[in-house]
This record gives sequence, structure tokens and C-alpha cells, in this order.
Amino acid sequence: MVIDCHSHLVPKSWFHPKSPKAIFDIEGLLEEQDKAGVNLTVFGNNWIRTPDGADSFEVVKQFNEFAAEATGKYSGRLLGLASAVPFGDDRMLQETERAVRQYGLKGIMVNSSVKGEYLDSPRAVPFFELVTQLNVPLFVHPPKITIGAEKMEIFRLPEMLGRPFDTTLSLTRFILSGGLEKFPKLKLVCAHVGGALPMLPGRLGFGYELRHDTSFGPWAPDVLTKPPAEYIKQLYLDTVSLHTPAVLCAVQTVGADHVLFGSDFPPVPIALKRSVDVVEELAVSDDDKKKILGGNAAKLLGLSG
Repeated sequence: MVIDCHSHLVPKSWFHPKSPKAIFDIEGLLEEQDKAGVNLTVFGNNWIRTPDGADSFEVVKQFNEFAAEATGKYSGRLLGLASAVPFGDDRMLQETERAVRQYGLKGIMVNSSVKGEYLDSPRAVPFFELVTQLNVPLFVHPPKITIGAEKMEIFRLPEMLGRPFDTTLSLTRFILSGGLEKFPKLKLVCAHVGGALPMLPGRLGFGYELRHDTSFGPWAPDVLTKPPAEYIKQLYLDTVSLHTPAVLCAVQTVGADHVLFGSDFPPVPIALKRSVDVVEELAVSDDDKKKILGGNAAKLLGLSG
């Protein structure tokens, strides 16, 4: 079974003339699945194509209802993730719990940051407590406006550069401030091979080794009980990169059991088969390829034993 863990569909009521048509076209996605040999597509709300000026709670409610409806209507072909804001109030927490317990959605998608607030924010603690209780995977996807946005006014840099690095910053802050120390059972799935994280264990490691040497600057809070690389290994990374060496780096960093096939289609109008080929071209065993293409996601989402 081939499972694409990274795609985006939205309610037709969110239509905007400048939006990619593919995010409204479920039938088109099913056709692309058939061409690429993909059995199941997991979709979520990336907050990039939400209605302008919409209330965040209403966005979450509308999306969760849509995700539940599409999952039910296209059972075995589509699987929607609940939408949430980690820094929301009790209503947001209650809606997130309802989406999982009542709607039956098998995971949650959040942004790596919201208006400059990152996942290490103390305001996110109740959310992570809830996710741990629900015991579902949490997919971390970068937002529309990212770190360094003031220097990304050309060449669609927010999409190509800003988003992977917003994920990198958020997860690094979360790890170093003790997020995975406090919530070791979190199953974090990170978009775009986790940004730069597969290349950073060594740099974060020497920073940790030298944390008591003040000539290199402050290290606070000092709350970790093991090197940062060990926490990075707890993450799950998707394969969205269209670059086989990047995916191999991810495999060699977190292990084949923690890498999941993803395409970012919709909305990215690249043939789904190309994303499958990135995994097929990996210099790993056939068993590992099967895990990456679907086995790992099936376990995370409770679709297999």
C-alpha cells in the first residue's frame, strides 16, 4: 500500500480565483493516484489558502467538517487530518478533540509558526498535552508567512526557502527548549524532509557539548538529558523534496522507520509519479522502500497492526 502523507485539499466554499484548481479537485487527485500507483492520500490544512480575514476558529471548524466528510465519502482513497492552532483557547482545544474523537480523524496538522509564535511557546503546552492524550500523529507544516519574509520578495522564495527553514527553526527551538523531553510520546511528522534538520545533528551536537563554555555564548535553558541528535531521531520526516539525496540524508539521520512518502500534490502541480520515483531511486533495501512508501504511515495512522 502506497500512502502519500502530504497533500492539501480545501472546501469548495474557500474558492479564490488565484488558488490552484487542484486543491478543489478531488476527482483529479484520484486520477493522479491511479497513474502513480498511490493508494491513499493524506491531506491537511496548511493555512496558505484559507479565506482572507477569516476567523481562525471558524476556519478550523469548516476544515474539520470537510476533512471528515471527504474521508468518509472517499474511504480508502483520502484521509483528512484535523486542523488546529497550537496557541488557541479552550474552544480550539475542544474542537481539536472533537475532530479526533467524534469525527474519527486520525491525525492533526498545525503550522510551524503563527504570526511569529513558534512551537516552543508556553501557550502551546495545553495543546501538546491534548495531542499526547489523543495519541495521534501531529503533522508540522510551515505557514504562508515565514522567517525571513522581509528578504523573500522575489522568486517565490517563501515557498522554496522560507517554509523549510521555518520548520527548521520551530523544531530546533522546540527540541532545545525541552519540548520532546517533556512530551516524549509526541509523534511529530515534519514537512519537506524536516527542512535542514537532517543536516544539523552535528552542529547542534557540538553546541550542546560546549554549552558550559560561555565564550561561545549563552545556553539556556539547559534542560536536555541527552544530545540534540537523539531527539531529532524521534521525529518523522516526509520525502517532499524531489531530490533523492535529500531523502537519503533523512533516512541516514532518523532511520528508514521514521521517513514517510509525501508529494505536496495537490497543490504543487508536479506529476505524483515523480515523487514516488524519488523513493524508488533510494539506495536502500526494498523492505525500507516499502516502509517509506506506506508501511510507516500505516502504522502511525493506525491503519495497520
